[in-house]
Amino acid sequence: MHYGIESGPQQAWTEIFNVAMKWNGQNFSATIGPFANGTWIAWVFYDNTTGQWINYDNHPFWNWNLEVNPPNLGQTYATVLQNGSILITAIGRAPDEFDIHYGLTTGPQTGLSWSDITDELMTYNPLWGNYTIVIGPFSPGQWVQWVYHDLTLNQYYHNASGQNFAIQDVYSFIQYINASYNRYVYVEGQPANVTIYLQNTISQAINSLISIQVAGHVYNLSSTLKPGYNPLSLTLDTSQIPQGIYYPQLNVYVNNSLQRQAALPPLYVLNITGKKPLSLVIVWNMHQPLYVAPNGSWEQPWVWLHTGQDFNWNGSLVGAYELQALLIKQFNVSVTIDFTPVLLYQWETILHEKNYSFTSNFGINPNHDISAVNYTINLYRQLINEGKVDVLTVPFYHPLQPLLLQDGYWSDVLAQIRMGENFTHEVFGVWANGTWTPEMAFDMDLVGLYNESNISYTILDQQGFLPYVTLVSGSLNPDQPFIVENNLGQTIIVLFRNTTLSNEFGFKFFSQSPQLTAQELIQQLAEIYMNNPGGVVTVALDGENPLIFNPTTGPADLYAIYQALSQYQGQWLITQTASEAIATHKPYSVITNLPVNSWDLNLNYWNNGYPGKTEIWQNVSLAREYLVAYTVTVGANISPLVYLPLNETPNSTNLVDTLWNYLYVAEGSDWTWQTGPPANGPQWFKEQAILYTSTIISEVKQQFSLIKLQSAKLDGNNLKLSIYNGINTTVRLLLVITNGKQQIQLPIMLSQGQNDFKIKLSNASSQLQIALYSPVSTSQVGLTLIPINSYGFLIAQYQVTLNKSTSSMVTYLLTLIGILIGSAIIIVIMKRGNI
Repeated sequence: MHYGIESGPQQAWTEIFNVAMKWNGQNFSATIGPFANGTWIAWVFYDNTTGQWINYDNHPFWNWNLEVNPPNLGQTYATVLQNGSILITAIGRAPDEFDIHYGLTTGPQTGLSWSDITDELMTYNPLWGNYTIVIGPFSPGQWVQWVYHDLTLNQYYHNASGQNFAIQDVYSFIQYINASYNRYVYVEGQPANVTIYLQNTISQAINSLISIQVAGHVYNLSSTLKPGYNPLSLTLDTSQIPQGIYYPQLNVYVNNSLQRQAALPPLYVLNITGKKPLSLVIVWNMHQPLYVAPNGSWEQPWVWLHTGQDFNWNGSLVGAYELQALLIKQFNVSVTIDFTPVLLYQWETILHEKNYSFTSNFGINPNHDISAVNYTINLYRQLINEGKVDVLTVPFYHPLQPLLLQDGYWSDVLAQIRMGENFTHEVFGVWANGTWTPEMAFDMDLVGLYNESNISYTILDQQGFLPYVTLVSGSLNPDQPFIVENNLGQTIIVLFRNTTLSNEFGFKFFSQSPQLTAQELIQQLAEIYMNNPGGVVTVALDGENPLIFNPTTGPADLYAIYQALSQYQGQWLITQTASEAIATHKPYSVITNLPVNSWDLNLNYWNNGYPGKTEIWQNVSLAREYLVAYTVTVGANISPLVYLPLNETPNSTNLVDTLWNYLYVAEGSDWTWQTGPPANGPQWFKEQAILYTSTIISEVKQQFSLIKLQSAKLDGNNLKLSIYNGINTTVRLLLVITNGKQQIQLPIMLSQGQNDFKIKLSNASSQLQIALYSPVSTSQVGLTLIPINSYGFLIAQYQVTLNKSTSSMVTYLLTLIGILIGSAIIIVIMKRGNI
């Protein structure tokens, strides 16, 4: 059970907990708390066996919600529906049986006699934490009174005045259709034009009085309603309405008789006097993993298609990345974008490769897509130069950094960070001072690495981190930049994304009508402004996925978002890049002890014990161990900053750098994300990761096989060895000779070709063991599958029999890998299962 404390139903969680539930033979159960009365609790479930989240009604990001012993028991919302039924919603103590006891009366006053008395159980709604029921329909003008009866407590509830609840069932030949305002939000003093749509269902025109009540003011309009639909317009004076969210009451009278009541849509009014505007920072994460195989062939089409062939927009075929740039250019907005270097690498490959190889007919139109890539890159360069786009860097292949750090691969993380910075600069000509942390997966050790790389800020998830931090100074108001400090005094600035609003961008705003998206966005921002004017609200999410997954509605929704933001910018709202927001909102709150976490509230999506994920991580560890051993052997640098010629993707100019690039590819987060539950992505993702790691292992094995002991001869007290080096460079090894109980260790360098050595050996036995090691240390390798001993990584081991009459030998090559790999895998599975 994954649960948290919230300020209201479906709101952001401020404290987050997990508890294992117990099976009693019929169901799972858990006891949590105690909690203070009035505390809102939300929860979902996580199946640790399948790795699947279980949300309310199987809807992403819907929770079960409950208020503990609500202090406002009986609080009611009631409205008359068009057919004369009454919808009643009330606050009760869940999960009690909550009954409505109602009857028909002649007025609203308590004490009047009731008729047709009825009791019905109300239904608890876990999404909003309330009870609901629809009663009726009743005759026009009928008064209905009721109270609530908690059958569990045997307690009745009346309204706040101790009276019965009452409503008049007003419905008639005049039907209320809907209403709209000319703006989503008003600043005090702006005229609010409201248009109301009424239907006259009879065949003759009628004279009516339209009355709107809001904030203690009444606005009237006399109108003749023609048969059919009638749009009516009134203007509300917001200078008389204090800041707040109002639900104006509509009353329609005919011949002084009330014929229709309705609650109009919410009216948002802001007071901006002496207040700073709200700063909205939108951060788009533009990412695709490497779809190119080691042999250079394109195995998936998505970089091509998502740049040039996703939608028809204004008569042109465009991709998601191109559409984003076009709309940013069109509207008065500023945004922050990270282009993962692996995406940029593939764009540049498309532009520089001469001969393209595809493993299938993907429907790619090379000429069109090449043109789209070129246009898209140049358009983003223009937007960056104009200051409309702030570019973040990203570790090159989008690795899950905390797991790499836990396994001791610090130098790999640092190399990917620096390669990402360099490639972003190469493409866009700017040195990014902020970074997108892949999967928002953070570890406090990253503060030092980011400092070392001249990175000053990043973006993390509010819900996943902020409830668990230690506050050093300042406040935990989420709408501000924070200073994150480690135990060495190193710092980095963090903007915490508004989890609720970011999820609405990702899972709601791109799948509904553009007008509704724009309205909900602006009104939510206005509500934040009411509570925290001058704050910084950060929205961060994938930049292409909401468009790609909603190809019908997504483009128009993005247009509506940018259009609305452009329209409302100025008095109370501005869009800023992350750098601008940090510059204008000087960070003052200092926090530390951020947990190891991600946007997903843990790291299980990438490492939950599923065999396929475990296999990928094991292969990464094994490949890295081989590669470090080979790198040390040939005297190269571990975790190099790899040079990547753009017409040789994914290869570098030498074998060592090429193999390190392969390893960085395999460290990307996409492979384990897509493999197995809960994503259950295509099998190809696992195969791509295994392909790169197995290529490293097989290539290093082949290189080591070129180093051979050719002969061993005893010449008096000297052992003469001839070792052949078939690698095309000088290698450095540790030679270990075991002569009975005597052991000789000798660092050696092998030039290309045959190398002869004379080693003093006293009292030589007839059986010698000769081993060649790559002189690596455990600190260089990190997590190992093949144990590293004090000599290093065993390359080859020979059993030598010395024949005294001929001084000849017989050698036996022992392959160490097969001997040790089985037990090593068991150890690693256990270790990773506890991460």
